[in-house]
Amino acid sequence: MVDTPNTPPQDRELSPESSGVGLSRKTMGFIEHLEDLRKRLIRALLFLCAGTALCLIFSQRLVDFLTRPFGADPKMHLALLQPIEGFMVHLKVSLVAGIFLTSPLWLGQLWGFISPGLYSREKRVIIPVLVASVGAFIIGAAFGYWILPYAVGYFQSFSTSDIAVTWSLGRYIDFVLQLLLAFGLTFELPLIIYAAAMLGIVTPKTLRQYRRHAIIGILIVGGIITPPDVFSQIVVSVPLIVLYEISIIMSAIALKRRDRRKK
Repeated sequence: MVDTPNTPPQDRELSPESSGVGLSRKTMGFIEHLEDLRKRLIRALLFLCAGTALCLIFSQRLVDFLTRPFGADPKMHLALLQPIEGFMVHLKVSLVAGIFLTSPLWLGQLWGFISPGLYSREKRVIIPVLVASVGAFIIGAAFGYWILPYAVGYFQSFSTSDIAVTWSLGRYIDFVLQLLLAFGLTFELPLIIYAAAMLGIVTPKTLRQYRRHAIIGILIVGGIITPPDVFSQIVVSVPLIVLYEISIIMSAIALKRRDRRKK
């Protein structure tokens, strides 16, 4: 970010200890910048590998937790249709769980890389939003898990009394993880809008003006981030539209806070 003569000194504050080589981002050259990025990526990957290995120990419990909404009807089964499918399911579930488990660690590496390039006023906005985003993601994923039995029941309803339901375990886990991820991300929307409003990027008036465009975009995004069926798209898009309306309220709150700080 380029300093200007009119920028207050406190808003040009940089952290000299934040990089791996002991230099502030302002004084780092291009090579040092890449070296700092490389070190932080390696640390983040090591954290992720350690978290995944730990979650592998409990992978069977995690798989049982995710397959519980499938139900216990004797005519409905989850099957392994490929030789390595069971192993891949446990590995995939452990990887996702490892990402969640180590998120404070690799997010810390990410923050350590980008924070020296931010003004102090931007840090005051982004830090609380980052902390709150973890809780928002968990709430969103929990909401997705809550509606999961209804989604599974809807798809199971297409079978008849003479047809047994046998789904691939791998495909089912993919569906569940996509659904939880989709809801976790959608619940981040109000926080993102709030941060953008605090930084002066958007206003409540702009959000209201482009409401129709946002709804169309939400429907498109819902179709992209969910499995290819209308039910999942609607289930994700409706909460997103509600969250967009909440975002307008959040942006209005952010605007009032900005105005009070200026006085």
